[in-house]
Amino acid sequence: YVRTKNEMNSLGAQIPTAWLIIIPFVNIWWLWQWCKGVELATKGTMNVGLAFVLMILLGCIGSAIIQTNLNKYAT
Repeated sequence: YVRTKNEMNSLGAQIPTAWLIIIPFVNIWWLWQWCKGVELATKGTMNVGLAFVLMILLGCIGSAIIQTNLNKYAT
């Protein structure tokens, strides 16, 4: 997550420090911010709601699906 966060921040996302992942309930907010970065990096192809649902419900499988979409837009 941290490496991807840094790459999305370089594209203009505003994802805060990854240390927030370890704080209960704040980690959900952080994940939402990360998913907003996914939407920005994929140029709207994968919206924030879909990315968030994939991460919450599917865990590692959702991460793989998101990473596949991010790889399509890698420069």
